[in-house]
This record gives sequence, structure tokens and C-alpha cells, in this order.
Amino acid sequence: MWRISAMINTLIWAAVGIAVLVAHHFFGQPWLLYGAWIFFAIAVIDFIVEMGLVPYRYSFWLYTLTDDAVELRSGFIFRKLVSIPIARVQDVTLSAGPILQSQKLQEVRITTASTSHKIDGLNPEVGEQLRKQIMKLAVEVGTNDV
Repeated sequence: MWRISAMINTLIWAAVGIAVLVAHHFFGQPWLLYGAWIFFAIAVIDFIVEMGLVPYRYSFWLYTLTDDAVELRSGFIFRKLVSIPIARVQDVTLSAGPILQSQKLQEVRITTASTSHKIDGLNPEVGEQLRKQIMKLAVEVGTNDV
């Protein structure tokens, strides 16, 4: 999924570079030629950086489901831990855009009153199981509060 996203970003940067080349052809401004080369360079650099970050993202991103929270951990250099209390969960949604569908993957979106968090790139079976587990825990916490 991250590789496909990197390729799409690269194609967008390259398309902008081509558009600037076309503008250079019609208007003859020399600075447009330099601008096109800058966009092509950005496309190549962006592609290399994003492809290099794929193993990093994969290695340092995980989620944990406990009885009272869903924890999302990411990063090695810039570490981030988000705990979503089960008692605050209002909705758990499964979705898949075109990129995820092409890879037969899903996204689980956990919504609370104030924020929304997502877990990308899950197999449909795992996503459905996680959704059911979170909702079951949320219902259990809700009935215990009454």
C-alpha cells in the first residue's frame, strides 16, 4: 500500500514537471525549463525517500487491544503511543479505498467523541475480527457503567 502511494506521488510530481515542460514549449521562458527539471528531481527524490521508509513504517507500527484500551504505537526516532479508551469508543468502521481494495486490504477506523484513529492495511478477516472485538469490549464497558 505504501509503495503504491509512493508511486502515485511520484507520478503526480512527474506530471507537474511535464506540464511545466509543455508551458516552456508554448511560452519559451527559460526559467520554465529549470522549473521542470526541479519537479523531476523532486519526483525522483520523493520516490527514493518514500520507498526507503516503507520497511521503517512496517517495522515500527503496531496496535494492541487490551481489555480497557486500543493502543497504537509508531516510530523509532519519533515514537508515538496513542491509547484509545474502550469506554470512549463510539464507532468502529471498516473501509477500503481503491488502493486498499486492489491489495485486498481494509482500514479499521475507531471513532471517539473527539477524534478518529485508523489502522490501515489489515486483511478483511482480521479487520472484521478486530471490529467485533472492540465493539464487544465497548458494549461490555457500557453495560458495566450503568
